[in-house]
Amino acid sequence: MTDEITRLVRFTSKGLDEVLQAKNQGLKGEITHIGAGTGRYDPDGTEVALRDERQRVAIVDYEDLGERQLRMAALFDGDGEYEIGEFGFYLASGTLLAVYSVAGKLLTYKAAAARVLQKFTLDVSPLPADSVTIVVGSENLNLLLAEEIAIMAAASVGNMSRHVDLMFRVMHLEAK
Repeated sequence: MTDEITRLVRFTSKGLDEVLQAKNQGLKGEITHIGAGTGRYDPDGTEVALRDERQRVAIVDYEDLGERQLRMAALFDGDGEYEIGEFGFYLASGTLLAVYSVAGKLLTYKAAAARVLQKFTLDVSPLPADSVTIVVGSENLNLLLAEEIAIMAAASVGNMSRHVDLMFRVMHLEAK
């Protein structure tokens, strides 16, 4: 879905205007949140909101891929359950910068009490150079993986301890 999103994202007139105003003041528009909703339509750039927004979350991970390609991730969690047919990319002011939706197409599904980690690649080449930046929220992807990493580290330490113990036993036997 990432390549498809790159081709089908539509920047909004209001979002472009805000980014241009920021650029003219020597600032950058800060993309901070991604919203998900149930609407399924072909955006035309006049949108000021998603048609049926169900959840808006802070960006949890970001990577600059170069060539004006920005990869970001959003984690949709909680007990909400809904079909996702639209995604919106929001500036820090709350202005909708861009929309991804396809008429009649289900993009993904958010089950109750499930976590949906959705990655996006946003092509910002239609925007002025160096006019936007991504701001990662307080819960970034590294924090989401902390428990899993701690478990793996504990397992590695346990394995290393067994190997060292085995090495000492072999050295002891060879010394005899």
